[in-house]
Amino acid sequence: MYKDREIVLAKLSIGIQVILTMLCFLAIEWITNPEVFRQLEFSRELKNAIVVVSLLWYIILDIYQMGTVARTMGTSNIVKGYIKAVTTSVFFLFAINIVLQYSAFSVPEIFYFGALNLFVLIIYNNTVFMIMRLLRRKGFNSKQILVIADKECIPNIEEIINTKDWGFQIWGIMTNCDEIRQKYLADYNVMSHSSNIRPLLDRNPIDDVVYCRSGINQAEIKNYLDACSEIGVGFHYQTKVGAIINGKNADPELSKISKLPFISYKSSPDNYLQLKFKSMFDFFFSLCVVIATFPVQLAIAIAIKFDDGGPIFFKQERVGLNGRRFHCFKFRTMVVNAEELKAQLAGQNEQEGPVFKIKSDPRVTRIGRFLRKTSLDEIPQFLNVIRGDMSVVGPRPPLPSEVEKYERWQIRRLSMKPGITCTWQVSGRNNIPFTQWMRLDLEYIDNWSFKKDLLLILKTVKVVIIGDGS
Repeated sequence: MYKDREIVLAKLSIGIQVILTMLCFLAIEWITNPEVFRQLEFSRELKNAIVVVSLLWYIILDIYQMGTVARTMGTSNIVKGYIKAVTTSVFFLFAINIVLQYSAFSVPEIFYFGALNLFVLIIYNNTVFMIMRLLRRKGFNSKQILVIADKECIPNIEEIINTKDWGFQIWGIMTNCDEIRQKYLADYNVMSHSSNIRPLLDRNPIDDVVYCRSGINQAEIKNYLDACSEIGVGFHYQTKVGAIINGKNADPELSKISKLPFISYKSSPDNYLQLKFKSMFDFFFSLCVVIATFPVQLAIAIAIKFDDGGPIFFKQERVGLNGRRFHCFKFRTMVVNAEELKAQLAGQNEQEGPVFKIKSDPRVTRIGRFLRKTSLDEIPQFLNVIRGDMSVVGPRPPLPSEVEKYERWQIRRLSMKPGITCTWQVSGRNNIPFTQWMRLDLEYIDNWSFKKDLLLILKTVKVVIIGDGS
């Protein structure tokens, strides 16, 4: 996944830089030949020049790897890289101008264009770099990792710590090395290498395990790999360890974490481009829903207030991606003291497993029954999607008390961001046994695609329209 991510980000960055380059080129043309823009009709040579500059800059920027330079080099090296790239591109532009004798190019224009372009690209790259570092340091979209290390891994640990813009945050370190323990104990969770990794993964928000010990047999790595893949946690080990190992529910691929080469395993969706598209869709779709349904939300809020005078919203702690805790919002559909009455109704639970469900729950208010049947009570969860806690489509977020009772194979449903709707919501809800519900979620994760998300959204709309919720 990390390799795919870097390729996508690099190509995207170069694409943006080419667009900025074209704006620089057009700006110089506008300054030197304003009559062309007044007529709003570009000459054929100018159009050809735009194509030539776009292709030339894309190729040169890609050759000099200026899409990834901000992550791996300091400011001075970024400047040097752009000086080389822009100088090379301008040189070729001069050569093309001489050979083809383009009237669209003149020597002064090319010189001014190159100087402006160099300035703009340096500002762009440093600005993006600073913004990414700021967001990563604040924990935005970061991955919590557990490092399994020995003394030789200290440079690797320092590499991960010092490249914060990559989005990796060390949750803990498993080691028997006293030097590592003394060096990092004040800042990170440091535990013995002999610790049982399964409880650590099950009870903590760990996204990936990075194994970088030296001279360890493959049986140990296989044990860690199986422990991770069972619950959807990514596992990575350095290629120097040995041959590729087969894991449960996960196929190996070559990747990089920072500058370090790793063999990586992931048993949850890891198509970076599609997942990013899903995230963007979630944000904008949810924003549109919140705005479009504002009159409906206002009417619901008034109805809840008039019904019993209690709070409009119900906030409850739920478990999200890989064990992260967050507060899930809904319109209140139960009496104010519903949680206190739950213990008294435990004997009436109609759902197997750790989930509590009663078809005719006496705690539900009059307006609450309507909201639940139409699923309108879940509209505030689109705010959770906008905040990044949830997705539009994904396994429903469970209660912490439910997760504590999960069998280990069921924990893998937390390996994908929870959603407002999923297969369970459109397949009968309370009529589906708990174990089948869990398997439906894992089937969704194993066969995820953006197309499937769209189909589930359409099915959910149908459930809302016919009032088939519960």
